[in-house]
This record gives sequence, structure tokens and C-alpha cells, in this order.
Amino acid sequence: MAPGSGLTIPRLEGVPREQQLWHGSEVAARVASTLLKAGIVSAEEWSASDGNPFAFLKRSLDRWGADHSGGEIAAHFQLSVTLSTSLDHFDGRRRDDNAASDLIFLILEPESAGYVVLGPTLRLLEAEHPRLPVTFASLFLGALNRWIRAFDYRDALERVEMQREWYESDTEDDSEIELPDIERSIPACMNRRPLSRRTVERMLPRVRDRVARRLLIRVLDLDQTSRKADRPHLDERTGDILSDSGEALPALLAVFEKQDAIEGQFDEASQTMLELTPEPNLIVPLDGTNEVSATRAFDVLAVCCETLACASRLIKMMPGRE
Repeated sequence: MAPGSGLTIPRLEGVPREQQLWHGSEVAARVASTLLKAGIVSAEEWSASDGNPFAFLKRSLDRWGADHSGGEIAAHFQLSVTLSTSLDHFDGRRRDDNAASDLIFLILEPESAGYVVLGPTLRLLEAEHPRLPVTFASLFLGALNRWIRAFDYRDALERVEMQREWYESDTEDDSEIELPDIERSIPACMNRRPLSRRTVERMLPRVRDRVARRLLIRVLDLDQTSRKADRPHLDERTGDILSDSGEALPALLAVFEKQDAIEGQFDEASQTMLELTPEPNLIVPLDGTNEVSATRAFDVLAVCCETLACASRLIKMMPGRE
């Protein structure tokens, strides 16, 4: 007998109640597979990611960061790490998500600048030897600047000199120019020549103050840690993408005294730091389909994290901190 007329209620058994679509999910899945094979991420994160490869990568990177001293670093540095297939948000151009998907970038950027006052530490070290303060500052700032941008007295001097050139080109009367005196904020001990690492190591047993000795040991360790890997060299193509970017944002402000002229220059500079899209502090390129490339890239990022963790522990024990 033919069925009669009427309405048929659809049956939904076995049909997923939720459908999801992620732009670029194939690329994300391939990258996730490479990181899994390289042992960088764990499959345990997949079950908590609802089958979303982007959520899986984010959870895995969060776990990786926590396992590489993320908590210690966050005490004095506000930084974020992004895993991206492009640098689009720096140059405004888009790439096909399914094209050149092997090129991935690990990008380190500051969310705000950390803050350290060097003066009390330098005075403590000067009581032991007149050239220890400049040695400490050189090792401390040099180690950090290998991986991030630290704004210090040299940046302040450079900025004032640039302002002087601007003013001189606009007026013939130099007497009208009033610029901050950065030199007055720089301790006299910073004009001396730094000691070599070997000399400091030989001096350590003769340093009487225990805090001073621990500071020197820690800063030597920081310097050594920062040299465990080389900062990645960016190819010409990546350099072209960043050619119109502004200076990298400072991840740390290092002053000699609170509210000195160096801090004043930083405050003024911060008003215009975002006029151009800033270049990241660190870019580590990797091949998203190659396990060896991925391992090397994350090894480099691990050295950066270890350096920042050492610096954070050193800042924590510096005298004069609140």
C-alpha cells in the first residue's frame, strides 16, 4: 500500500550535534603532527582540545612554556610566544594557508616592559672593586640583549642625540635647545673598562660580601646560559617583510635610579613606539613538516627561556628591590 500524505519527523540519531570549521586546519594539523613526532608536544592534550588542532597547539605550547620556567620568567617579564604560519600582522599581506605551509615562525613579543633598578647593586659591587659595577652591567645587559630588547642608558643617550639633530636642523640658535642630561644619571663607575670573565672568576674567592659574591656568580651563569645557542639568522625574504616595521618593543627597562632621566626618556619614547608595527623581539623560523627543524627551533627557544629565567632569578636577589 502506498504511504499516505502527511509530515515525516526527521530522525537525528547518530548525527553530530555540532559542526566545526577552522580556517587553515590542515596546516595546523600537519604542524601538530610534526611536533608530536619530534616529541615537543604530547598527545595527551588532544582529548582536551575537542578535536580542534588550533586548541591542541595552544594547549601544547602553554604546557611547553610552563615546563620551561614560564612561571619564573613571568615574575619579571611579560612576554608571549606565538606560533604562526606567516608574519601577516606585521606587513599586511596574506598568504594562501595551503601554500608554503612548511614555513612556520615562533615569535616572541613583550606585552609590557619589565623594570629593574641597577644602582644599589652597582654600589654594593663597587665597594669590592671599582671595575665590578660596569662588568656586572655589561654582562647582565649583554646577555639579555642577545635574546630580547632591553632599554638602558645607551638607548636614552641615542634618543637624546637624535632629538638634538632634529632641533639643530630646525633652528639656528643652539642656545634654545633644552634636552635631558642623561650623563648625570649614569654613575661614574660605568665609565670604567669591564673586567674579563676569567678575571672575575679569579676574584670570586676574595669577594667578602656574600650577596655581592652570589650576584657575580649568577651574572656569570646568565652570560654563559645566553651563549648556549645563536640567535637565528633571518633570510632575505623574512627581512623584506619586516623592512617597514618599527623598532622592537623593549621587554625590560633598566635604570640606575627610580625616575631618573633614563626612565624619563623611556616614558617619552613609549608614546610613539606603536606608530609603526614593531618588529618582534625574537623570530625563530622552522620547517613545519620537518622534525629536525622543529626540534632545533624549540631548542633555540628553550635557551632564550633559560636565559630569561636566569635573569629573573638574578633580578629577584638584587638589593634595593621592593
